[in-house]
Amino acid sequence: MRENAAAKARRLLVEGRVDVERRIGREVLASVRGDSGELYLVEHHAGSWACSCPALGRCSHVQAIQLVTVVVRPAGELGGA
Repeated sequence: MRENAAAKARRLLVEGRVDVERRIGREVLASVRGDSGELYLVEHHAGSWACSCPALGRCSHVQAIQLVTVVVRPAGELGGA
């Protein structure tokens, strides 16, 4: 059975492939070493997440970073990333 993105995110974290380089306020800059050895850059900026990998949607690299970071929303802001 193929591993889903959430399970892969947990595995990447357990395997030590996640590196949060900087977190300032609502900004996050991190990297995740993928299964192929490629280093993917993950960012949270202006309320949204982005990853340099070719996957569409919320990839396992973003989900891995979200497991170890908290992005605080300003008071009164609803929803968000």
